[in-house]
Amino acid sequence: MPSTHDGLIIGGGISGLALAHWLGLDANPGSWELWEASDRLGGTIGTDRTDGYSVDWGPNGFLDREPLTLQLVDEIGLRGMLEPANDQSEARFIVKNGRLHPVPFSPPAILTTGLLSPSEKLRIFAEPFIRARRDDSDESVFDFAARRIGRGAAETFVDPMVSGVYGGVAKELSLPSCFPIMREMEVEYGGLVRAMIAKMRQKKREQRASGVPKKKSGSAAGPGGRLTSFRSGLDVLVTRMGERFRPIIHLSRPVQRITRVGDSWQVTAAGCEPRHFSRVILACPTFAAARMLHEFDRELAVALDAIPYAPIVVVATGHKREDITHDLNGFGFLIPRTQRMRCLGSIWTSSIFAERAPSGHRQFRTMLGGAGDPSVLDLTDDQLWQTIRRELDPLLGIKANPVFTRIYRWQQGIPQYTLGHRERRAKIEQLAARHPGLSVVGNAFYGVGLNDCVKMAHRLAQVIQKTNAVPA
Repeated sequence: MPSTHDGLIIGGGISGLALAHWLGLDANPGSWELWEASDRLGGTIGTDRTDGYSVDWGPNGFLDREPLTLQLVDEIGLRGMLEPANDQSEARFIVKNGRLHPVPFSPPAILTTGLLSPSEKLRIFAEPFIRARRDDSDESVFDFAARRIGRGAAETFVDPMVSGVYGGVAKELSLPSCFPIMREMEVEYGGLVRAMIAKMRQKKREQRASGVPKKKSGSAAGPGGRLTSFRSGLDVLVTRMGERFRPIIHLSRPVQRITRVGDSWQVTAAGCEPRHFSRVILACPTFAAARMLHEFDRELAVALDAIPYAPIVVVATGHKREDITHDLNGFGFLIPRTQRMRCLGSIWTSSIFAERAPSGHRQFRTMLGGAGDPSVLDLTDDQLWQTIRRELDPLLGIKANPVFTRIYRWQQGIPQYTLGHRERRAKIEQLAARHPGLSVVGNAFYGVGLNDCVKMAHRLAQVIQKTNAVPA
């Protein structure tokens, strides 16, 4: 019988790397290994540095509200490399009728915004009088928003927010799965406005008691915290973790099959002899995990494969400052689907973080596609740019073609928490629990952000450590 190793992490994205960290595999690896199918770590996290530009491939940061992420950053020695978003990036915009409108974050701003009609504004202010729905049934993000603040506000504010976070369609995504805090606010307080008032009062009481200002917490206006990255790009995190776990990492090792042989897991990868492990953690996309498990447990494979992914195209462009009329003072903008544009939104990267463009130049990243427009993947590089210029020129005043372009196509970019996601997730967990030593972790379950992945990895590491699967 071949020797059995302690454990295997399949997937070198942030979930797999964070799990390795929480398990302490840098200091005491035992006979654990981490296999990554591609020739690099990070998954959708990556950064290109060319001609003075620093371009993130996918996510460009995380919100600094999660203590576990900050703890991880501290423990790997990167606290001094953190870079919070520039203060001017607080300004955010929404496109409507060919114009950029500031997002109204206060009641007076809502009264004066050009994004809503008078009746739509009144409907928002009626939110405290809307009867709460306290049952636990599923509901789409759009239906919840339309019920609480009206259809017009849902189309204008919530739909583009969902596109910006998930690349998804608000009418198809599950509120309790995507934005559980909003559901909790209605259940606990009876409405969003009442919840925000209660939370503000609580925050003031806590500040008076402690004398220490608290970080902005999540609300109906969006998740709390400040967008944070690392100087020069988000891949600094992945690079540092790759260095720490180099002894256990094996790149270009795509897993083909996972089976149970006696008391161990037999894992077969392309070009390698089968290896045996006491524990296997699937930290890869669910569609990839489904392929690995298809022969061993078809029911679990089908359940994993039932989580859909949205395609996303990220187009980063660099411009001479004089070629853009707009001042680009702000975070960027989102585009509601009612505007019938292919671009989902654009982030003014060089206005948010330093060192993202050379002196005298600007960088912005534009997102296209999503669950509502998968055919965007078929566009050529030139067609993508022509689409962006046609749609963004009236908004930004683009005088010339970019001097720098990078295009990232993610065919299966972001997991979609569509209606019924809680049940799908529960089924996967139930089916995986039938197989001792087999676990799942990643952004397809409890949140798509970096913070969510770090938290889920931490929870799993605690479970593993309690079973003494990792040497003390």
